[in-house]
Amino acid sequence: MPRAHERTTIINTLPQLPPARLHIGGWIENSHNAEVRDPADTRNIVASAPRATRAQAIEAVQVAVRGSLEWRAVPAIQRGEVIRRASEIIAERAEQLAVAATLEMGKPIAESRGEAARAVEHARYFSTVGREAQGYTANLNEPDAQAFTLRSPIGVVSVITPWNFPIMIPNWKIAPALAHGNSVILKPAEVSPVTATLLVQCYLDAGVPASALSLLIGKSSEIGDVLLTAPEIAGVTFTGSTEVGRKISATAVGLGKRVQAEMGGKNALVIMDDANLDKALEAVMVGGFGTSGQRCTSSSRILVHEAVFEEVQRRLTEAVGQLRVGHGLTAGINAGPLASESALEDVMQGLERAVADGATVVAGGSRAEDSDLANGWFLQPTLLTGPATGAAFSEEIFGPIVSLHSIKDIDEAIRLNNEVEYGLSASIYTSNLEAANRFIFETDTGMVHVNRPTVGAEPHLPFGGSKASAIGPSELGAAHQFFTKTRSAHVRWKF
Repeated sequence: MPRAHERTTIINTLPQLPPARLHIGGWIENSHNAEVRDPADTRNIVASAPRATRAQAIEAVQVAVRGSLEWRAVPAIQRGEVIRRASEIIAERAEQLAVAATLEMGKPIAESRGEAARAVEHARYFSTVGREAQGYTANLNEPDAQAFTLRSPIGVVSVITPWNFPIMIPNWKIAPALAHGNSVILKPAEVSPVTATLLVQCYLDAGVPASALSLLIGKSSEIGDVLLTAPEIAGVTFTGSTEVGRKISATAVGLGKRVQAEMGGKNALVIMDDANLDKALEAVMVGGFGTSGQRCTSSSRILVHEAVFEEVQRRLTEAVGQLRVGHGLTAGINAGPLASESALEDVMQGLERAVADGATVVAGGSRAEDSDLANGWFLQPTLLTGPATGAAFSEEIFGPIVSLHSIKDIDEAIRLNNEVEYGLSASIYTSNLEAANRFIFETDTGMVHVNRPTVGAEPHLPFGGSKASAIGPSELGAAHQFFTKTRSAHVRWKF
């Protein structure tokens, strides 16, 4: 198998993507278009995207207010049928969505196809929530009376999403928001506007009213404050960096709005001396280098028992060197580019800080600049070793960089897992039941895995973290906690 730095064959003809568009009560065109460039070869302009104005953002809020009243009046089970139709349309258009995602942000097409499939699964799950019990009955201390609780939509929701999962993350926010009767204004990352356009089209074609789902593409500096501060906005759900999430929370919560922010991670995967090493190393490669490390749940810290450390390092060094770097639409590629020039610069600076703090590069460690890759934002998949301190250990370096650290026992594994400011996901590979259960109960992360990778999102389970990784309720299986408000009714039927 070719090494990471060896030449790969780049496809000759790229598919043509449709233009990205704004949707505010209907599809509209903007004259202020921006180029969308292929991150694997920036000479290729793969699409054009409009930039919404502040006035259009204000208009979208007013449209969403009308949409909220219209959509919440639709019975919940009927809303679920619309979401179910959306899941079917997403499945029918999965290849178009996957190609758009790969061309816009660079991940290998196999990953984009998997993302589209997960979006179908998530939408299908949320199509059923209208059939679930929505509350409970309770007694009152008086005759001929009863109380019960019910859930109601919160109203207009701003959905602000990143570029790393341009199909799945917008979808897992849109689907529950709509299923619970809210209207949505989606602001996707500027990197992935076409994917967002195609996804919104799926929901509109399924029967979501045009007023209930808006799409704003543009710069946060121009339209972001409207989505946070407009009095009609009831809630803001965001996925992105901890720094931005905290700023959003400070602004929106201060105005009395709900905030759900899924933020950064510095996730540990622990390999004990009794682990199945084949499975553990497979999890490191999937969790650490999938999506070129651009996942909040990436396995960026590998805590390895000292008895197997040398073997793990040797085998991982070999596996990292076998990764094929190249254009995501090229057959056999399993490592794509970083999503943007700024993303690459940030990761390179993080790598420099890690080395300055004492980390040693054992594989990769520089830009991939083979002639086929020189025009893209590529970084060689990188493996580091070093002390459990410094940037490699504690900073979220959002790229294909994994660091190995030696540990003595389960006590040290738990302590090191908990030492960082983040608390999103963690995993342990072990055959020891006591160690596994201690890890589950003593680690401070929102999600914990045993003999599974740190990555993954099940629609029926909560997705979220603790500490610097999250603000507000979790997503997916806990979505109702954010998208609905609980009310109580007190009824006397006899006077």
